[in-house]
Amino acid sequence: MTMVDLAAALWLLVAAIGLALPVAYAGVPVLGQSAFVAIGGVGTALLGPGGLGLPLGIAVLAAVAGAGAAGHLVARGASRLAGAHLALATWALAWLVAELLAAFPGVFGGEQGLVRTAPARLVSPALGLELVLTPTAHVVLAGSICLTLLLGLRRLEAGPAGLDLTALREDPALARSLGIPVAARRRAVLTVAAAAGGLSGAGTLVLLGLVAPADVGPLLSLQLFVAVLIGGTARWWGPVVGVAVLTALPEVADVLSEAAGLAPERVRGVLTAALLLGVLAATRGWGAPAGATRGTRSPGASVAPARDGAAAAPREDRPPARRPEGTPWRPVLLRATGVVHSYGAVRALAGVDLLLRGGEVHALVGPNGSGKTTLLEVLAGELTPRAGVVEVAGHPAPSGPEQRVLAGVARTPQRTVVPAGSTPRRQVAIGARGGMPGPGAVLRHLLATPGSRSATAVRERVVAGALDRSGLADRADDDPRALPVGAQRLLQVARVTATGAQVLLLDEPAAGMTRPEREHLATVVRDLAGNGHAVLLVEHDMRLVSAVADRVTVLDRGQVLATGTPEQVRADPAVRSAYLGPAAR
Repeated sequence: MTMVDLAAALWLLVAAIGLALPVAYAGVPVLGQSAFVAIGGVGTALLGPGGLGLPLGIAVLAAVAGAGAAGHLVARGASRLAGAHLALATWALAWLVAELLAAFPGVFGGEQGLVRTAPARLVSPALGLELVLTPTAHVVLAGSICLTLLLGLRRLEAGPAGLDLTALREDPALARSLGIPVAARRRAVLTVAAAAGGLSGAGTLVLLGLVAPADVGPLLSLQLFVAVLIGGTARWWGPVVGVAVLTALPEVADVLSEAAGLAPERVRGVLTAALLLGVLAATRGWGAPAGATRGTRSPGASVAPARDGAAAAPREDRPPARRPEGTPWRPVLLRATGVVHSYGAVRALAGVDLLLRGGEVHALVGPNGSGKTTLLEVLAGELTPRAGVVEVAGHPAPSGPEQRVLAGVARTPQRTVVPAGSTPRRQVAIGARGGMPGPGAVLRHLLATPGSRSATAVRERVVAGALDRSGLADRADDDPRALPVGAQRLLQVARVTATGAQVLLLDEPAAGMTRPEREHLATVVRDLAGNGHAVLLVEHDMRLVSAVADRVTVLDRGQVLATGTPEQVRADPAVRSAYLGPAAR
């Protein structure tokens, strides 16, 4: 390998490292990296010496900024796309840019591309410097950039940005429910990836003195994508392995093309496609090996008991102390007034009122289809009601689940959502990160400022406390798939607790639990209320409701049928006939 070949491979690695951020770390399949490489190369050629005549350094910076801006626009335009749809949309962008370069030969040089003088020179009259960018200089420069980017990836993975990207990769819906701004994070990673692609294109143009459509076409996007997938998920050194394989591809293609009598370009395309299929088959996806898993019972596994060893008992056996209504230390934390929501002609909620107080467990019960889940989605900011008002701590609730978490309202999913690729400790840390975003936290962590170390210590204490309260401290680093159903459901409670939200919406947390696990859950719920949280418990298990609830609201056909203490609700004739039936007598 010559110095030119090595330098070219290193500039290619810059693009691959940038692409690893959305693909391998955030789980966002981007197949348009060649478009940003083209913007960087063509932009430098048109703006720099031989074009508009700007100094080479300024031309490169402008081209890289243009590529980053293009990536940001693509992220905004494709904000509603995900998975294969996003991959196809970004690959279409790669085709579009390649076709535009070929369609305007007067501007972009046509199929032959744009040619500039090589080796280029960096000249600074102010400093009296003139640097000839020989292949050796390119190796040093590109290698230094690659090393900086790789160290940055490693640093990002260990900090708050790593938690954000893990949440995006594992389950975007879960990330939103924990306060992670998914759309903003996607825009950020695509912008950075595009800028890295632009820098790669600019460096290659300066090295070779040529940027042609064939060199920055859709095949390059596919090759870079494969290179990132070869490296695996969230491994900072992954792009290096992928580009090493990619660099050897032309030589293998040349040998096979001679043996088969085919054009080398076609053989390279076939080999790239074969690599892609092989990697996807091995990883079962875009490089992220696991999504969310449903809880399954593990024989012999159990949930750790609560700290005080107490087990919940039905209210008839051991009633918890009742607190008087309206005391100052039971403030109203959430108020819903006249909430109305419809799905087409079906009215799911018809003027629902609900009041949640700190230090209180409020159960929401009702038959299937009564509107319980819809109400929780409205309270969590996942749905916008057709009418009515939701207030948090006396202020209008912000829209969107991410903003609702920051306002102090967090919800557990109804089904068990346990990302298989993250330990319980890391999952709870994602919840803590969602509740304490901190402007500039990522940059402070990269620079290892004292403030970032302090924030990390606070987050670790929050995580430890949430795991301890849920009885999961001893299993914090276990494989989440090995946890029993009860532990997985409690992990969901620990995640939302770590956000710091004062209003916790627990959607059927006891589903699939054994009786001892339900007793432990009751202890956890009472402990949360005792710490001042307002807990809204949606549950079908009336024994659990009787054990923990201070107040109960019954929904039926989208309307509030009754609200009061468990005893008052049980005695209500309308409730008994509509929901509880003769068994409650």
